[in-house]
Amino acid sequence: MNQKRWLALLLFLGVVALVVVGLGRLGFREAGRTWRESTLYGTGEKVLLLELKGSIPTGKALEDLLSQVRQAREDESVRAVVLLVDSPGGGVTETEAIHRSLKALAEAKPLVAALGSVAASGGYYAATAAQEIFSPPTALTGSIGVISVIPEVSGLLEKLGLRVEVLKEGALKDMASGLKPLTPEEKAVLKAYMREAYELFVRRVAEGRNLPLERVRALADGRIYSGQQAVALGLVDREGYLEDAAQRAAELAGLSTFRLVRYEKPKSLLQELIGEENPLGLGEAEALLGLLSQSRFRLEYRYLGGGLW
Repeated sequence: MNQKRWLALLLFLGVVALVVVGLGRLGFREAGRTWRESTLYGTGEKVLLLELKGSIPTGKALEDLLSQVRQAREDESVRAVVLLVDSPGGGVTETEAIHRSLKALAEAKPLVAALGSVAASGGYYAATAAQEIFSPPTALTGSIGVISVIPEVSGLLEKLGLRVEVLKEGALKDMASGLKPLTPEEKAVLKAYMREAYELFVRRVAEGRNLPLERVRALADGRIYSGQQAVALGLVDREGYLEDAAQRAAELAGLSTFRLVRYEKPKSLLQELIGEENPLGLGEAEALLGLLSQSRFRLEYRYLGGGLW
């Protein structure tokens, strides 16, 4: 076979491969599934592992997590779900979005949460959507409360010889800008906003843990609890680890044996052909820019011992 025929054959095989991979992607998405599964261990019917690690996600990462929860809820072959939470929390709005999505999942099939080393504030908030919560005895959890950290840079600007003129209509339009100290009136407005978010947190814990509101409010002074303390206080059901939570989720689904699976995003055609789409690590740079562009005033269900970011 001469060189031209070899080249033609290779080109034909390449086109066939692209068509096959493309149809596979299309069929996968037409089936309503964005995520593929990989088996971690076991055999039998599926128990799905969902993971909430690091700060409560925002943007595309939040969309991905909510997409996983939605697929888990709609996929009848997923008999139960175990949620691994290792998070110090994060934004109030994002945390509530995750909780609502997980609550809908828990109404459709068994959902058991497993706390990691730090599952506090917004991390604990998300876990309360589960029917049961397991925690290592030494885990840090609790931290029920709301916080906002507002950098105030007027003194620094003065030392640098910089002045900022703010033009506004509305007396409180520039509150929490960080360009001046908060006035008593501004603090009162922001505190009222924070009180609403605090009461929502208390209500979610009371509902999820079947505890009286006043009992939760007494525990909700922002302090952290060990996993052992959380069990004694009713914030957690029992001591245990991820494997224990997965086994319990399977039991609630009536499974004697189970296969623990996790979701993975299918590779794009570009990734299939040349590997990673982002070999220069631009994702980290974009994440940093997103962080820097966030509003200064941001309500968070966050345990600061877990870091600002």
